[in-house]
Amino acid sequence: MQKIDISRIDGHTLRVFASICETHSVSRTAALFSVNQSTISHTLDKLRSAVGDPLFVKSGRGITPSEKALSILPRVQSILADIQGLVAPEVYEAGDDIRPYVVAIPGPAFLMEMKALYLKLAEVAPNARLELRRMAPRNRLLDVLAQDEAEVAIAISGKKYPAVLNHQRYGADELAVFYDPQCRASVDSIEDYAACRHAVVDFGGNEKSHVELALGQCGLARSVSMVAPTASMLGELIKGTDLVATMPRRLVHGAYRQLACCPVPFDLPDISYDLVWHRRYEHSGRNAWLRELVLSSRDQVEPSIAAVAPVN
Repeated sequence: MQKIDISRIDGHTLRVFASICETHSVSRTAALFSVNQSTISHTLDKLRSAVGDPLFVKSGRGITPSEKALSILPRVQSILADIQGLVAPEVYEAGDDIRPYVVAIPGPAFLMEMKALYLKLAEVAPNARLELRRMAPRNRLLDVLAQDEAEVAIAISGKKYPAVLNHQRYGADELAVFYDPQCRASVDSIEDYAACRHAVVDFGGNEKSHVELALGQCGLARSVSMVAPTASMLGELIKGTDLVATMPRRLVHGAYRQLACCPVPFDLPDISYDLVWHRRYEHSGRNAWLRELVLSSRDQVEPSIAAVAPVN
């Protein structure tokens, strides 16, 4: 068994290794650390020499972790988290911070919460800027947070999150069938639903949706006649048509306010959402403060959504 030279391994080396595993790129990691690529390569060479493995191999335009790299990554992430845990959360003063706050959201269903977040920010940090990013498709979640494209993200719950991401429950919503009442009637049965002309959003990925799975269990399928890149665009496209769209019910307060909606005429699970952030910011005073503000904005808006959301 090869003896590892631990004198070549320090926290910085492990952080560089973990970053390359996340980004699959030496150049992106160099940008994150504000150094040149040769410095990152030199740091990586120290770890390669210590463990006796190349750790990464070329794959297309990028690189991919070797089997050895994948085997040690969970332990490296755990070590880094333990190191970060030694540092007490920093005292954060939002009024003194001029950096923009960046939040990724799945789509327009969360515009009310984001407006409430902006108003809260304006109270405590009048000079602050709120920037929103679209969090779609879900498989980009790790890239968005690892590369600091966003500080926190609201993501649709689903598959297990990578070990480097922390999360907590944000909320839930039910699905409803949206339609233009000037062009068609409501959908009253599963057979009527299957016979409709459907419009959907392309969220990326090849997995079947809950709708397809539920219809399939009943021996039915739906016909998709329109595919749009965003939920907002979809709402505009079904106006003046006989199309129907199965979307989160809270959209009735925003992009779909001119449409009618009715319950889905068969059982579907609610959509669950999580607030997600990168593990390296678990003890960041700024990130913790932003997370708390996002959650308090949610708490402010959700009662009004539940109280007045109409279902026709």
